[in-house]
Amino acid sequence: MDYVTRVDAFAAKMGKYDLDLALLFDRDNIRYFTGFRLNRVVSSILAVSRNGNTTYIVAQLDLKRAKRDCWIEHVIPFPEDTPNYLASLAPLLRGSPRRIGVEKDTLTLAQMEYMMEIAGAGVEFVDVRGLTAQLRIIKSDEEIACIRRAADVASRVMDKVRQEIRPGVREAELASWTGYLMGKEGAEGPSFEPFMMSGENAWLPQRVASQKALKDGELVLLDMGAVCDGYCSDITRTFAVGEVSQEQKRVFQVAWKAQQAAIEAIRPGVHAFEVDAAAREIVEAEGLAAYFPHLTGHGVGVSVHEAPILDKGVDTVLQPGMVVTVEPGVYLPRVGAARVEDMVLVTTSGCELLTSAARDLV
Repeated sequence: MDYVTRVDAFAAKMGKYDLDLALLFDRDNIRYFTGFRLNRVVSSILAVSRNGNTTYIVAQLDLKRAKRDCWIEHVIPFPEDTPNYLASLAPLLRGSPRRIGVEKDTLTLAQMEYMMEIAGAGVEFVDVRGLTAQLRIIKSDEEIACIRRAADVASRVMDKVRQEIRPGVREAELASWTGYLMGKEGAEGPSFEPFMMSGENAWLPQRVASQKALKDGELVLLDMGAVCDGYCSDITRTFAVGEVSQEQKRVFQVAWKAQQAAIEAIRPGVHAFEVDAAAREIVEAEGLAAYFPHLTGHGVGVSVHEAPILDKGVDTVLQPGMVVTVEPGVYLPRVGAARVEDMVLVTTSGCELLTSAARDLV
């Protein structure tokens, strides 16, 4: 990955918005610009000036590895688990910046108050989440290769879990095994906590795996994804436990047909809301519109949820290099729930499926 070019592109956008400094706390943005992997419970801060100079601030325990493995030359430490861990920012905040870019939806109130106090009066803090999203929305060939690996791992794991769907197995047991298999297949870890929901838990829906055992005659959903080389995947499949009713089969068929309609709509130049509308038209025609309560899809990259969003009112124009999920679902009380989710790459002429696990209701 050409991380220097990424930082330079970000710095150029900072210049257009008259930003003197950006302080990034979001771990996915930091991974995007540094390529440096940290444990998910560990924090770091990336400072970027408008001329592209970077300072990477990591916990003292990670300092030696960051200096060895990260491309950024200026790496400094902060003390973990202390009230003044942001003190390392003081020299940057007192360096006469007038406008500082931050990710406002990532910061805590305490972090924001500290920076405002140190920076002093007259300094303006500006949200840069839109700028980083612009850079990340179109994937390079190198990024797409990483996403393909993550999608392939998720597909292989999903097919293996499918073979274990049977009465008596607990949701949490299969969700935990899903995580184990991802590691065995070479993933860094899951892109989010995998969850399985069955029967009533599915049509609620309850987006965590419980100790409930699978039962004959239920529909079961498994939603999971892997991380490979810093990039995520996301896939959902619906399974039948034993014999299911015709109404349950109909719920599945509606969700699957809605997904196919949305995928067929994906190509360069199409608006995000048009893809969403293609899925909803199928569900509405079956009288189930009230039971499709979420968006049709979302972007996937360093984050498992990022731009573009496929939903009502979203006028983003699809472009080659975007990677999205397509996942319309139907959650019918006292009957069951179904969702088929795949990852799709927007190409120059249409789209390409990246996930390949079996989709039939078995």
